[in-house]
Amino acid sequence: MTETTDTATSPTTNFIDEILAEAEAAEGKQLEAYYDLVLADVQRLETEIETNFSIAEKEKELIDSWAMSRNTKLQERIDFLAKKLEAFIRSQDVKTIDMPHGKISIRKRPDKVEVVDLDAFLAAADHSLLNSVPETVKPDLNAIKKFVKMTGGKLPVGCKIIPGEEAFSYKLTTNNKENTNGETEAGTPTERTEDS
Repeated sequence: MTETTDTATSPTTNFIDEILAEAEAAEGKQLEAYYDLVLADVQRLETEIETNFSIAEKEKELIDSWAMSRNTKLQERIDFLAKKLEAFIRSQDVKTIDMPHGKISIRKRPDKVEVVDLDAFLAAADHSLLNSVPETVKPDLNAIKKFVKMTGGKLPVGCKIIPGEEAFSYKLTTNNKENTNGETEAGTPTERTEDS
């Protein structure tokens, strides 16, 4: 008589399968725990990045505040000295004085045109005084200025002239050459214009 052993129902096989299943479950938990630690590390690094940006921003604000405080005092001194230069050139009754460290001058700024009543202007203006942008119509201030000059001072309805005033300016010379920075309304560190 032969005995048939069924491996699926053998107590030894069940025990080994249980041990393997427990080992796989423990390994899965360890793997999950490892990746949870990886997530915790990513979170710590992201927090550190945010902290670094926050510290850098506070440092920038501190430096900007210091620079503004320091430069405000320097700008006040520049403005005071510019007034002295303007008083000097006005006392000389000339338009420009060239000096070794720069040039000071008084010049008349061009007249400005301002549309004070847009509705009245648009109702009376012809197309030559308008800029047409698709779906937008607005006054062309340069064309209005030319129109006023061509008509001998006749203003379109709804407009007024703001007369140009004399303005004081100075330009600094660097390396015995005049700085060629373009003149701007507000001025640059080497060139300033003062309204009188």
